[in-house]
Amino acid sequence: MTKLIAFGDSIFAGWDGKENVSANQRIPELIGQQLGWQVTNVAIGGTKYDDSSNGFTAMVNKTDVTGFDYALVSYGVNNFSWPDPLAVVKQNVLNGFKALKKKNPQLKILLELPTEDFRQGSTTLFDFNQAFWNQDQLDDALIEIAKQEQLDYYDWRPNPLITYENANQTLGDGNTGVHPTIATMRAIAQRLADKFRQMAGGQSQPPIHIDPPQPDKPANKPQPPAVKTVGELRLDRLADLFGIGTNVSSGVDRTLNKINELYSQMHNLMGTDSRQVQATLSAPSNALARPLRNYVLMSFFNLERAVNELVSLCNDNWLCDPKTGAKTDLLQLVRVESLATDSHYKDAVNYNWYLIENKLNMLIGYINKILKGE
Repeated sequence: MTKLIAFGDSIFAGWDGKENVSANQRIPELIGQQLGWQVTNVAIGGTKYDDSSNGFTAMVNKTDVTGFDYALVSYGVNNFSWPDPLAVVKQNVLNGFKALKKKNPQLKILLELPTEDFRQGSTTLFDFNQAFWNQDQLDDALIEIAKQEQLDYYDWRPNPLITYENANQTLGDGNTGVHPTIATMRAIAQRLADKFRQMAGGQSQPPIHIDPPQPDKPANKPQPPAVKTVGELRLDRLADLFGIGTNVSSGVDRTLNKINELYSQMHNLMGTDSRQVQATLSAPSNALARPLRNYVLMSFFNLERAVNELVSLCNDNWLCDPKTGAKTDLLQLVRVESLATDSHYKDAVNYNWYLIENKLNMLIGYINKILKGE
């Protein structure tokens, strides 16, 4: 049976903007169902083309790709929203593909260009990010590398499924998000499955690059945004069990700093009482012993309480879903209490980071709508 390995971020990991879909509804698995292929999906939410422990190159290095016939690679949206210089991104892309080809020279690789990302207030492919490059430039850079490395690629720009105009229907998090609905995942999978059929038949040709209408392009020098919005929370995932204490301590600090930023915004926007939260526990060493286990357990207990106090304040002040008026559900984390520090323990820690990110980023989206006057 033909085997496919898929590398990607939360879009391939099955986050639809509101919840995780079942594995058989994720894009790589849907492709496998259409083609009759066996699929291994190693996508991790929040990842990108970088040199982090879960970035593209690291995932290639830690994954056994021998025995696979095809690889599907799809990152980029997080590179745009949390950017490095474009030259750095290009080098990380190149490093990942060179590593992938070295590990399996016979592997046929399909690079999917990222679908459009609206999380930082962009409405077109030509809006600049904080590093002063745009999504159109990223797409062109990815194609340049694909041609250099003789890779097949799929470019959404000639016939996009997701646009700012239809994002409220095609994305689970709407036109301030990036994550496709289940129906859009199916449509994406259909397009990519067709591309794989072309590749399998030896008929694959790089898609024609059609330049979008010129009037939409901004001036040569990007203009600073009129309103400074709140950036989304990004938490590092636990990759090394011998770094649990460091990972949790960092996650606690980042989460509490973001909560304090949101409290400050609510004080300025709504006149709520000024509040600040701070960590009350000191991280022990990374030694796999009971003090570390208790620190992790209590840290997540305290984070759950801190997040839910913010959620309750938002609900009390009707800071909620602007489309439905629905209040935000309280956060419920997984209890990380096992004494066996194995892969299940690591998965539980990372799932909690995932839940915290998405709950706070939902609130950030509501606040940013107010800041932008929407």
